[in-house]
Amino acid sequence: MFESLISSVVLGITAGLCPLNLFFIIPIFPKILGERALLNAILFSFGVFTVFLPLGLLGNFGVSSIFNSDAKLGFLLGAVISIVIGLILLRIIKISYILSVKKERNFYGSTPYTYGISYGLITIARAAPLLISLISIVSLEKNIFITSISLFIYSFLVGAPLIIISSFFGLKRVEDFVKKYSKSLDRISGIMLVLIGAYYLYLFFYS
Repeated sequence: MFESLISSVVLGITAGLCPLNLFFIIPIFPKILGERALLNAILFSFGVFTVFLPLGLLGNFGVSSIFNSDAKLGFLLGAVISIVIGLILLRIIKISYILSVKKERNFYGSTPYTYGISYGLITIARAAPLLISLISIVSLEKNIFITSISLFIYSFLVGAPLIIISSFFGLKRVEDFVKKYSKSLDRISGIMLVLIGAYYLYLFFYS
């Protein structure tokens, strides 16, 4: 349980402050900032959650179905995925995991909720390593409620904090902060994923 919740917080913050994701969310800001920024941020998060929840539940159902007879194999799968992506974030394994960025950033919707859905769909590929890591972790969670809560926390942190903070401090300051600290956040997430992977390896060998 704690692995899922902690992972959703750290990975959500990392994904939300990823410079590439910031590139995609900037066009939405003029449409959802203002006096109702907090409410719009929550509605936006529910839109993102609408996209990510089915992926998490499918992962949870798939892992539980495949490894129902031998839960240890599920721990091994989660360990391998978490460690590999953790090493990628730490730049120990160096691969190009970010897809090319197109100049066109088309968002379809007319409300913060529908903009959230559009943003969630667009960023699935761009934040794939972080999303795959979280799904691999929540897939081992037997409690569907905890799985859902973890995915909502991740969905909220992917966009809402930037919207709320930008409404107070301005977009330029937020951009500068992201550029300055994004690599540090990657390292924190990488270390956390390696530790969680090591914990799952322990469960695989000794549970």
